[in-house]
Amino acid sequence: MAAVCFPLVRGRAMRVTALDGCGRPKNASCASVVTEGFISVAFTAQTDTGEDITVTNASGKVCVREAACPTLTGYSLEISMCEVNPDLYAMLTGQAPVYNSTGDPVGFRINSDRSACDYGFALELWSSVPSVVCDVSGTGGSYGYILVPFVQGGTLGDFTIENAAVNFTITGAQTKTGSGWDVGPYNIQGSPAAPLLTPILKGDHLHVQYTTVAPPAPGCDCASKGTKATTAAVGTPGTWGPANTYAPKNLADAAGVTATPATAWTATQYMVTADGAHIKWSGTAWATTTAGTLMPQGLTVEGESDEENPEAQPQDAEPPQDAEQQEQPAQ
Repeated sequence: MAAVCFPLVRGRAMRVTALDGCGRPKNASCASVVTEGFISVAFTAQTDTGEDITVTNASGKVCVREAACPTLTGYSLEISMCEVNPDLYAMLTGQAPVYNSTGDPVGFRINSDRSACDYGFALELWSSVPSVVCDVSGTGGSYGYILVPFVQGGTLGDFTIENAAVNFTITGAQTKTGSGWDVGPYNIQGSPAAPLLTPILKGDHLHVQYTTVAPPAPGCDCASKGTKATTAAVGTPGTWGPANTYAPKNLADAAGVTATPATAWTATQYMVTADGAHIKWSGTAWATTTAGTLMPQGLTVEGESDEENPEAQPQDAEPPQDAEQQEQPAQ
């Protein structure tokens, strides 16, 4: 077997995959996005330089010297984008997409109460390999494959609205140890195409290799992973089921999910959909609800009376006194 040496030229495609808290690809209605709408991805190595050990003797000469050994702690990433993909931005930053009335993502919103460190993603990049490197297997494709298996902390950076193209930049993203990527859920190498040959280790921050498997086709839509939930057990919030299924994307997507119990739920019981909406079972259909959200006192929502929504009732009001207990006028 001969080693394959290869140069890398340009960026062909980028795939971002949503991860759970353990760095594993998670089951979700929106689990991954493939795009070519990026300008650049900059990697900056983060290192701990350590501390040199130096001892001088009584005459002022150095008698002991041990140089520090720098340690790689990870990479910081800066991703420059030339198009707005709401689902992609949500994965990179942990922010919420904005949906239209039919449940399609049409934008994004930045909220300081949401922490990017509560969300993780994996980043894959494909580069071209110049034709001077021939594919010995004869399959006709040569690509550079770059995997960053566990990243957190992306935020939307500075941007300017002017008489020019508007480019958004994701900054502050940091690689992490403890990835649960394993060999990955995708076929990215070999013939026939298969996942990685060896699993990603807990301390791996970066994986680079030559491959003959072409990158996936870019698109605006999210790809799902796993199976959508078919049941909903009541709670505050409730639990989607069976196990290892993902929540419906939104209220409309919850149609067909079986509620337990089948009778109308109380005002405090609800489910949370993938878009963050709170819904409950009315006894005949799924409907939006204010359960689990903070409501101003006295505010009611159509379909919910103050009696059904105890959060809407004033808590400090005192019951009226009986006529006999009310203060009598002075004689």
